[in-house]
Amino acid sequence: MALFDHTVSRLAERPAVLFAADPPGDAVADLLKRYDPDVRPFRDRLVFGNGVLLYGPVEITPDIEHKAKLLPGFAVAYYTGVSAGGKNRRSEDLISQDAERMVRGLAARLGGTVHDQRPPMDLHLEVSVFSAQPLPVEQVVEVVQPYVDTGELVIDTDTKAQDAYFLVTEENPEFFVMYWPPRLSHSKVGEPPPAARVLHSTEPSHWDLRTTKPVAAASRELCLKVGGAALALAGRTSGIAVDTFGFPIDRAEDLLPP
Repeated sequence: MALFDHTVSRLAERPAVLFAADPPGDAVADLLKRYDPDVRPFRDRLVFGNGVLLYGPVEITPDIEHKAKLLPGFAVAYYTGVSAGGKNRRSEDLISQDAERMVRGLAARLGGTVHDQRPPMDLHLEVSVFSAQPLPVEQVVEVVQPYVDTGELVIDTDTKAQDAYFLVTEENPEFFVMYWPPRLSHSKVGEPPPAARVLHSTEPSHWDLRTTKPVAAASRELCLKVGGAALALAGRTSGIAVDTFGFPIDRAEDLLPP
């Protein structure tokens, strides 16, 4: 291995996804194009608008497997990095979190395994809806209510952000809705994911449909309810529904654990 080849250390230290065989055709490229329509190649990596970098595919030789302390039985890897400086305003910690979400999303969709020396983030089942079109809260209630079994939705405006609101039920809800107004799209924390660029809007309306269930342990029923409600809302607003990992969903079944 060349003196300045850092592949082993990067695979060992950074969030990565491992595959028993390289996914067929353009499966990875097509999925990443949906993750960020403006993804661009630069030298040996792909650069995403949220500051995440992706390297690969890397052939896993016995030497790389041993030195990077990878699980045995894998042939190909993709590993992440963090873009420093430039136009990206987000902190390295936030970008690193997105990198972990990306590899977990790739693993879930393409049958891979996540390799990361850090403990995994505690991610809950959640779908975000982004739209260039606003929708009155009464119409949001009309769209979401059929997917709620715990009573009538109530509008709660007791938030720290002006014009934001919650949709909850008096009983303990299976999921609740949080709305963020377009002006908060400029927030570093609330910045829309790269997938939302298909909307061609720098200030989209933003709804989060949140649960308290871990994303890998959520029941089929809950996944279908949250996914159905999010897609119905995205359909009403000509918007896009994005899962916990930052990937768009087309069907409620896309949320089911692998």
